[in-house]
Amino acid sequence: MSKALSPIVASVILIATTMAIAGILSFWAGTFVEKKVTETENVTTDISCLNARFSLFTQCKYNSQTREISFILENQGTQDINLDSLYVFYPDNNLRQFKLSLKLPANQLIPFKQGDIDPGFLSFQLRTTCPTVYKDFSCSSE
Repeated sequence: MSKALSPIVASVILIATTMAIAGILSFWAGTFVEKKVTETENVTTDISCLNARFSLFTQCKYNSQTREISFILENQGTQDINLDSLYVFYPDNNLRQFKLSLKLPANQLIPFKQGDIDPGFLSFQLRTTCPTVYKDFSCSSE
């Protein structure tokens, strides 16, 4: 007479195997979905930046008395643009950053002023929250 596995033991092994496979698939699916959501968010950001462009509507002027630059910005696109940073480049690779939180509405002109600019600068760069949308410019003294 041969010995066989009891039905109860066989059921426990079958349930344990099923639960292990379900756990592995659940972990994989969660990671997969999270990765795809992140990719989708990046694509959405890229699409909103696709038609973003702006320029200096007027020439940048530097007032040495107030240590302030001023000009008018023009959003030439159909999307609002969020200005993120102003970089001031000085000789010997010195750099100064000003954090901005300024919204440039679509198809609009807005005045821009930034104070506390030390003299002796070489050039400027105005960056947006879109990595590929920025403007390099220079400033003349008043």
